[in-house]
Amino acid sequence: MKRYHSHLGRDIVLTGGSARDLAPGQFGVLAIDGGAGGWSVVHKGPDGDVMELNNEMHFELPEDALAFVKELIEMMAT
Repeated sequence: MKRYHSHLGRDIVLTGGSARDLAPGQFGVLAIDGGAGGWSVVHKGPDGDVMELNNEMHFELPEDALAFVKELIEMMAT
């Protein structure tokens, strides 16, 4: 799976477990324990604050987490 994605003009980055490398405004799909613990979805706000968007519900596959992010972006666009 590729590391960088874009959906409706929003950037989504798959990363090894840290939101540190995300730019403000980007969404992240983070590997938990290298992916063995699942995948989390975050957003880095304009002030650098990172918020987990899936409320401690971790996805088993990165593709599932990416689909969740795309649904959130679509809801934000309407």
